[in-house]
Amino acid sequence: MFRQVFAVATLAVVTAGCSGGGGSGGASSAAPPNVPGGTPSAGASFAGKPPTGVPTAAINGVHPGTEKASGTDGTWVARTGGAKVALYLYRGAAALNAPRFCSGTIDSAKLLKLTCVDSNRDRTSGHAALGSGGKTLTVSWDGGIKDSFKRK
Repeated sequence: MFRQVFAVATLAVVTAGCSGGGGSGGASSAAPPNVPGGTPSAGASFAGKPPTGVPTAAINGVHPGTEKASGTDGTWVARTGGAKVALYLYRGAAALNAPRFCSGTIDSAKLLKLTCVDSNRDRTSGHAALGSGGKTLTVSWDGGIKDSFKRK
């Protein structure tokens, strides 16, 4: 639960353009919103509401982190060009960690819209399709790339 809440809080801040990375390309040392020191108790729960300070404005017509739960929610892993790639989806929020870092949204029609930190556009818009009883996810990107993920 903590990983999902932390991921949503991080995605919402990054997607809103408020990351504290300082342009160095490294991770920010800032604590997640409303989490003193960045370490919430193991039983922390936000009752379906985002933590204080997390933007709730619509992005791409989606309210990241506050949409209804979906079968696509979770961590998805694939091998692309020999590299391990992870796609994180949670209640409208989306992030891709490789081959570059991209974040954005996934809507109820499973349309992904991402923005990459290096302005690359290979994987910025695509459609996700669940398969194999919800254990696989295929993303067909508008540029012709197709990624096949397995639920982690």
